Amino acid sequence: MFSTFFSRVKMLRVIWYLCWWDVADTFVYNNIHHPSKLAVGADFHCFKNKIEPKWEDPVCANGGKWTMNFSRGKSDTCWLYTLLALIGEQFDYGDEICGAVINVRVRQEKIALWTRNAANETAQVSIGKQWKEFLDYNDTIGFIFHDDAKKLDRAAKNRYSV
Repeated sequence: MFSTFFSRVKMLRVIWYLCWWDVADTFVYNNIHHPSKLAVGADFHCFKNKIEPKWEDPVCANGGKWTMNFSRGKSDTCWLYTLLALIGEQFDYGDEICGAVINVRVRQEKIALWTRNAANETAQVSIGKQWKEFLDYNDTIGFIFHDDAKKLDRAAKNRYSV
């Protein structure tokens, strides 16, 4: 009797889980803020629960970011696929990812993946390679440590490239 009950509870959890992800993916797909529709100067963040998109956040403090550049109005699909990959937990080192940012500027748009431990080269390179593969992005992307960006601003150099 108990095994039947627990079996049903387990099945309900699985159904709820599948429905929740279906709803989450559909919600993101139908309600996403497309970068091409955002005002120039806009920064849009999508971070995990209780992580703030700031270098000062304790989770992000020792991290860094991968960045992809796009011509103005050309990042909508990649932004959507990035969010879906994050929500769908598609990265092997997904626990290392804090969130994603889109920056809309006059001539270009940048999508960045923020991570928590910049020194973990294995995880960072894996994330960069998988991200490029998910988006079918052919240009080289670079990873900058947040510490370097804070100290050197625009002079910060990529520590990893894929």
